[in-house]
Amino acid sequence: MTESVESAKDKYTFERIASKIKTASSHIPRLFLELAVVFIGVYLAFLLTDYQEELEKKDIRIKFFESLIVEFDRVVFHLDEEEVNMLPHLSAMEQINLGKQPQIPVHPLYYPVPGKVVTAAFDSRNFESLNTSTIENIVLAAPHMEYLHQRINMFNDFLLVLLADQESNGNCCYSDEGELLEHYSWYPELIEEIHDLNRYIRDTIIESAIPDLKKLVH
Repeated sequence: MTESVESAKDKYTFERIASKIKTASSHIPRLFLELAVVFIGVYLAFLLTDYQEELEKKDIRIKFFESLIVEFDRVVFHLDEEEVNMLPHLSAMEQINLGKQPQIPVHPLYYPVPGKVVTAAFDSRNFESLNTSTIENIVLAAPHMEYLHQRINMFNDFLLVLLADQESNGNCCYSDEGELLEHYSWYPELIEEIHDLNRYIRDTIIESAIPDLKKLVH
């Protein structure tokens, strides 16, 4: 009788354990499914965040490129404006080269390239977004911009001396043979150099830098 009772208890215990294992086993697929849903949800949230950040970065880059295009357009405008101001000097230089003795105009020149253009290109956090050709175009133009600045400053300094000489002697610049004195040879040399630098920077911006930036915007 005792053995029968013990046997029944063992059987009951075994059935309870088996039932619990069966019940737990039935929940495992559901647990895995819930874990999978949570994982996928978290993963998609990260993807969405990264996508939104990338869109924001792209929007910042595009705004930067658009601002740079506007700045370069302004540079071209100023260069064209200064080219008109150079016409009297170019005319005088041409006459000097032909052996004539024109009155040298004492109109100072203006450096029209804002330094913030190059600063924006090289110091902005978006600089790494510029492609190679765009960087090359800016790099090529940058030293010429600085050199143009130096040449114009030198020209204007010499012009002050020329103005003082002209006030004391209207025909101060030419020899008895009608040739430009060596002392004033800087005039046609600097005018030609400034003119060439002006055109080079303008052409580089119009033909290369701006088109490259517009490709990055679209």
